[in-house]
Amino acid sequence: MFRAELLSLVTTTAAKVASLVAIVGLMLTQLVFVTVMPAIERGDIGPGLDALGADFPSIDLTSPNAQLDALNPLGASMGGGSIGIALIAVVLFGVLAATSDDRYGGIVGTALASPRRGRIVVSKAAAVGLAAVVIGAAMAVVSLVTLLGSLAVMGIPLSAGTVDILATLARGIAAVVCLALIGVAVGVLVRTQLAGVLTMLGILFVEPLVAATSQLAGGGIALVWTQFLPVALAQNVIHGGSAAVNVGTAAAVLVAVTVAALGAASVALARRDI
Repeated sequence: MFRAELLSLVTTTAAKVASLVAIVGLMLTQLVFVTVMPAIERGDIGPGLDALGADFPSIDLTSPNAQLDALNPLGASMGGGSIGIALIAVVLFGVLAATSDDRYGGIVGTALASPRRGRIVVSKAAAVGLAAVVIGAAMAVVSLVTLLGSLAVMGIPLSAGTVDILATLARGIAAVVCLALIGVAVGVLVRTQLAGVLTMLGILFVEPLVAATSQLAGGGIALVWTQFLPVALAQNVIHGGSAAVNVGTAAAVLVAVTVAALGAASVALARRDI
């Protein structure tokens, strides 16, 4: 069954497009982060920093922390709950992979071949998890190559340590896998591709709204519980934690959320009339 799920991923156009969009979207995002924004800040392009005001984000690529931020496989961003093309594509990859059986009617044959429906979810999760490792590794390579190329063009030395770079890339791959598996769980729960895509997009775009609203209600101070929302957890894992949540806690909670979502999907599929 695991091989069948892998074959489905390879032959399903939607899943392949989602993975390609994730990689291309990341490339564009990183190019903007490491080349365009610093150029705007220096005044090489655009009206200049004085015209843009003090709110324009400052990116000092000579800093090791800024270089590590640029290695984010979900796309370098200025906020923990920021939503980018790569992030959307990763979770939709999981959704589309999980709903392909329902769309083409293959779920009936799969259920007949495996009466224990929990195995179906496990097989889907294993196949998507393996594919997500490959996609995450490709995204990590894109991030690293983009950063190194940009630093070379600007004549800036690489100041981030090798161990820190490898750790950031590894955490990024792990976050990609968890987010893709959450997409699988959502896809199994809602069954159809359209419903899965809309549900997942709703979850992604509601999170920053919730975080911003809670911050306004808290007098401009970000509430700790907003750091335990899925995207914020993934970003905390990638960045090695934050002042509010350390990396170990963020990783444990993200894994727990992923397992809980897959467990709920297994229960829903077992009780469903196919």
